[in-house]
Amino acid sequence: IGHFTHVFVDEAGQANEPECLIPLGLVSEVDGQIVLAGDPMQLGPVIKSKFARVYGLSVSMLERLMSRPSYQRDENTFGTSGSYNPLLVTKLMKNYRSHSALLTLPSKLFYHNELEVCADAKVVTSLLGWEKLPNKRFPLIFHGMRGNEAREGNSPSWFNPAEAVQVMRYCCLLAKHVSNVVSTTDIGIITPYRKQVEKIRILLRNVDLMDIKVGSVEEFQGQEYLVIIISTVRSNEERFEDEKYFLGFLSNSKRFNVALTRSKALLIVVGNPHVLVKDPCFSALLEYSLAHGVYTGCDLPSELQTLC
Repeated sequence: IGHFTHVFVDEAGQANEPECLIPLGLVSEVDGQIVLAGDPMQLGPVIKSKFARVYGLSVSMLERLMSRPSYQRDENTFGTSGSYNPLLVTKLMKNYRSHSALLTLPSKLFYHNELEVCADAKVVTSLLGWEKLPNKRFPLIFHGMRGNEAREGNSPSWFNPAEAVQVMRYCCLLAKHVSNVVSTTDIGIITPYRKQVEKIRILLRNVDLMDIKVGSVEEFQGQEYLVIIISTVRSNEERFEDEKYFLGFLSNSKRFNVALTRSKALLIVVGNPHVLVKDPCFSALLEYSLAHGVYTGCDLPSELQTLC
């Protein structure tokens, strides 16, 4: 105890609280300083025990502290409106990854509209004008598909064949027809279900695009790709007695935030708008896509048709 004057915990938002407390126990009680660095709005600790989740182990120490009054934004006390106490919280707002069009919605939903675009303009604008973009100046595509979700045997994991094929088509268009801009290692595919990961990998192997990474949101946290393609999978439009249950992983705002903020120059979302509109985050993404003319694909649910 008291061995260190300073303790820094990186990626503190992903560490469970007991893990975080171990190094903190070694800091000096007299003049010690602790710095927790991380993003409480992105994925937290991976806790597989339901019992542990019930008792709060899935909430990181960083996230818990940020919910306490001392660490929350104060609209009046500390300088400008909506700021944190600078003695306790430093908010990093400069984003060196993404095109401004891809940052606007996450910034609004999760970061009080404070993110600043500082990425290399040559990189983030490199795919503007691509022939498949509905809006050639806006590097986002929301491709609506009313496919069918399915499961195999006793597997609890879902897959959507129509979405998997569409994802493969976009990969072929990008990696085989765009002149030297996009390589297979520039593309990442995010999907919340392991069975969909398997189906997409099989399709990519068949077209000699095995080097494209396909995985869950958890496998992409902290990473970045020139192009991100998201397959949302869920497509049951009839059973919404428990919307959170039938949306599954899609109802997690932290997964949504991580998935949307991995791409540098192009984001493609493939999913069923009649299902996704039930989730506040995806509904906001649909509205954002319609407002900028980047929605394509199937007909829209009635609650969104007035936005066309």
